Amino acid sequence: MQYNKKADGTFEALKQQNVDTGLGLERMTAILQGKPTHYETELFADAIAKIKELGKVDESNPEHVKSLRIVADHIRAATFIIGDSRGVAPSNVDQGYIVRRLIRRAIRHGKLLGIDQNFTHVIGEIYVKIYGDVYSELVQNREKILSELQREEERFQKTLEIGLREVQKIMAGKSDKTITGAEAFHIFETFGFPREMIEEEMQKNDFSLTEVEQFDEAFKKHQELSRVGAGQKFAGGLADHSEECKMHHTATHLVHQALRDVLGTHVFQKGSNITKERLRFDFSQPVKMTPEQVKQVEDIVNTQIQRDLPVHFEVLETEEAKKRGAIGLFDDKYAQLGNKVKVYFMGDYSCEVCGGPHVEHTGVLKGFKILKEEAVAAGVRRIKAVVEGLKDVATA
Repeated sequence: MQYNKKADGTFEALKQQNVDTGLGLERMTAILQGKPTHYETELFADAIAKIKELGKVDESNPEHVKSLRIVADHIRAATFIIGDSRGVAPSNVDQGYIVRRLIRRAIRHGKLLGIDQNFTHVIGEIYVKIYGDVYSELVQNREKILSELQREEERFQKTLEIGLREVQKIMAGKSDKTITGAEAFHIFETFGFPREMIEEEMQKNDFSLTEVEQFDEAFKKHQELSRVGAGQKFAGGLADHSEECKMHHTATHLVHQALRDVLGTHVFQKGSNITKERLRFDFSQPVKMTPEQVKQVEDIVNTQIQRDLPVHFEVLETEEAKKRGAIGLFDDKYAQLGNKVKVYFMGDYSCEVCGGPHVEHTGVLKGFKILKEEAVAAGVRRIKAVVEGLKDVATA
């Protein structure tokens, strides 16, 4: 590393010039401590010791060593992602899908090590203790981390039971001892049963997978559709910039803060869709809201509407925005202005990173009504609602 690129595009020599070895901090730690890999350092030692205690690990078996490291690595990654302030939880979509894949692969390799009980939350707890002093969000979100890990493991166990029954049912109806790639993909897509486990069950029963390219092609299309869906989701939540959409968009800020007031600071927006007729707001929440909680949120939003709060935005340095309590994703493209973000304030109640547009004061919303609260995916709930101020726009 030799130069610093300045804002005008020119380069200046760095005072301190370095060679980037690509080692990474953990590999460097392993070298300095004389360890063969970073898995032998104190960053992993306690977790690996616990995994060995729970399973039947033969360290002379390279496959066991591989599985041991996968379990330790993946649960650590999942612990940090779930514990992040953005509130990512295991699900079938977007970032949540990555967390789910990490946890389920760890469980799969845990079974290969002979672990026959729910264990991910036990290992997660170890990582909270190891890293909690430096990463305070892990301590703050400890209960969430452990409960999400445990819930996902229970869900996966049910998935395995259902998927296993389906594989056995298909095999029972076959005389040629084969399952096609298309049949295997159907099991994967419908029941979430991993391909490697399908093949493992087939091998136990002397079955073979034929026309493998069918699975590969179907899986590729599955990934492409997922990418298209994500692109549409993040293209923007507003149908247009009409007054009705502005009103509903403004209401989502009040809903966001009200949900955090009622349910806790683990709540973060996971998506929104706003039309002239209604708003749809997705948020991180592991369990269904009670009718009382829904009513509380509705009442809080209506109180802030009745207060007729002024709405304005300020362009702030990222750190300043965080100090002032702004919520939202600070790396969203629509919000970034160099190293600054656009923050909308609604009186003394709501402070959120956003690109707009909004109404000028909350009173124009008149009133707010939640129509429905429902599940979207694991760890993600959805509110559908309307504002009363639409009537005024319709008759204007």
